[in-house]
Amino acid sequence: MKRLLIPILILLPCMVFAQNTITDEVIIDQIERMLEDSEEEVDYTELVENYWQILDNKININNPDELNQLIDLHIVNVFIIENINSYRKNFGDIMMFDELQLVEGIDDMTLSILRPLICFEKQAANDKFRTKDMLKHGKHQVIFQVERCLNEKAGYKEHKYLGSPQKILLRYGFSYKNRIEFGFAMEKDPGEYIFKPKINDSIKNLLDGKMYPFIDFISFHFLINDFKFVKTLALGDYQLAFGQGVTMGSGMAFAAGGGSLMRKSKKIRASKSANETRYLRGVATTLNYKNLDFTIFYSNRKVDSNMNSSGLHRTYNELIKRNAMTQQLFGGNISYRNANFQIGYTIHRTTLSCEINPDPRLYNTFYFRGKALVNQGLDFYYVLHRFAFYGEAAISDNHAPAVLLGTTVQPAGYIDVTVLYRYYDKRYQNFYSNAFAAGSGTRNEKGLYLSTSITFAPRWRLIATADFPQFDWIKTNAYAPSRAQKYNLRIEHQISSKSLFFIQLRYSDKEKNGPNENTYMRYLVHDRKMSLRFHVTYPIGNDLTLKNCVEFCENKDVSKNSTCYLIYQDVLYNPENQPFSFAFRYTLFDSPTGAVYAYENDILNSFSTGSLYHKGMRIYLLGKVKLRKRLAINAKIAWTIYDDIDEIGSGLEKIEGNVKTDAKIQLVLKL
Repeated sequence: MKRLLIPILILLPCMVFAQNTITDEVIIDQIERMLEDSEEEVDYTELVENYWQILDNKININNPDELNQLIDLHIVNVFIIENINSYRKNFGDIMMFDELQLVEGIDDMTLSILRPLICFEKQAANDKFRTKDMLKHGKHQVIFQVERCLNEKAGYKEHKYLGSPQKILLRYGFSYKNRIEFGFAMEKDPGEYIFKPKINDSIKNLLDGKMYPFIDFISFHFLINDFKFVKTLALGDYQLAFGQGVTMGSGMAFAAGGGSLMRKSKKIRASKSANETRYLRGVATTLNYKNLDFTIFYSNRKVDSNMNSSGLHRTYNELIKRNAMTQQLFGGNISYRNANFQIGYTIHRTTLSCEINPDPRLYNTFYFRGKALVNQGLDFYYVLHRFAFYGEAAISDNHAPAVLLGTTVQPAGYIDVTVLYRYYDKRYQNFYSNAFAAGSGTRNEKGLYLSTSITFAPRWRLIATADFPQFDWIKTNAYAPSRAQKYNLRIEHQISSKSLFFIQLRYSDKEKNGPNENTYMRYLVHDRKMSLRFHVTYPIGNDLTLKNCVEFCENKDVSKNSTCYLIYQDVLYNPENQPFSFAFRYTLFDSPTGAVYAYENDILNSFSTGSLYHKGMRIYLLGKVKLRKRLAINAKIAWTIYDDIDEIGSGLEKIEGNVKTDAKIQLVLKL
């Protein structure tokens, strides 16, 4: 089978989507680190979409509010943004890229990161909104996407899934500068139906109206910015973020890879992804008067009985849980801000239509139970020359606190140091919180995080981080209070504007349950993992870019001592003045315990990462063909071939055999 695949791939039409830059590598590194640190499967599509949105709607470097988005994506640190604002204050708006070389703290690597993300428009004192300008210069985008696993899974073979195996997405979006956005999204997940299946009356009565009439998930958003005294107004689906995300952070947030962890995000953003769990639905607005912002928000939406569910509704059991509760949330935030200081207060109340009572397990003793929850908190940040201080203190209505305090110091333009401490009480409860944490939520954790980023020579940078989390209560994988330590050391060299080389060493030591479940009392053991990754991206001529990655890992605990590896070769072909491009990857992996991760190029606004287990190989081909000036087709096909197993997955997702094939095709129309 392996021998047959290579000639087939060579003969396939070569089409592809993305062209890697140094900026891409920054985002990819963050996502891969978050995947390794996460204790659960998470879809990071929302974060990827935020990044691609910036590429499509470039940030005006002369607009301070827009620049803050780069801080929240951890693309550049807060001091670079402050230095840009200071330069503009002294010399006026920046009107060309070369002028950035005069801004303190911006080196060649930072310039390469910023180049694809920014534009230069004069910041008008009173940029009036004109309908005719919106109609003339607004951007429309339509995406129609179909993807599926080409293997037959047990859920379809046993007729447990009610729908077809295709995942179908239809999205429309309109944007005018950063002033107006509106659109909708409709998504059918694999196994869900589009048209109601025929079922008997007894099952229909049991479902009690839980079946959806057409398609499971439909989303709509409308957002307007800077309209007189209305700073932001959102209708439909939206995201909220205040302070450092301890009291309210409804969306997802990047972890940092060195540098400041401070957030300066927009308070309200449109929710444009098809993520079915982490969003609010209703109305929210921020009103501005001089240095004061006042935000009020209301959300009312149906949620599954398991509020942390994946949003899948493929079987009768999943349908029974669908839209089992109504969740209402309302609240407000008031904040005062000047050029380098902000302080804000947030309060919100969540009310459910029925009580939550999780199964009584020892690890979830302090989980929320009941129908109503009130959260409130105070946040601040203060930037003074080469110092940045930020933090947030919050409390839930059971009087449990959650506190985050951080500082970043830049003693010179080529070095910064961050120290962050967080304490999240084991009793702290919050449905919408995304503050920095090593665990899976903002609770039952305290710890100290340290990081530094040093540009020790032109185009050379060292990034080092250390984190020491502790957990005062038990977790699902640790039946006693536990602790961990994580270290990350990375040396990177930007060879040219399109070339990057880095070596990265990671080490983690976590306490978890021992392997013997038959003992009277479970005991904790050390689970140690060390990985070393070599990575290089380099162009060959103007059209071809190659990427090589080799990673070796070693896992040690009381019951095993295993090694694993990941090797892949990328070939990215993007010819100038041609309507097509392609990307190809060939991966070899051997991971007998746990998983190794490799972020993959994907079709537009999609998230894909190889969470690779066992031993085998993975191949994918990704491409783009521009049919006309505004119409493109993106496609991806991937094979994962295992050497040491005869079936893939488990339960209803089980596939017979050792080869898994996935395919995606996407139509993109831009007007």
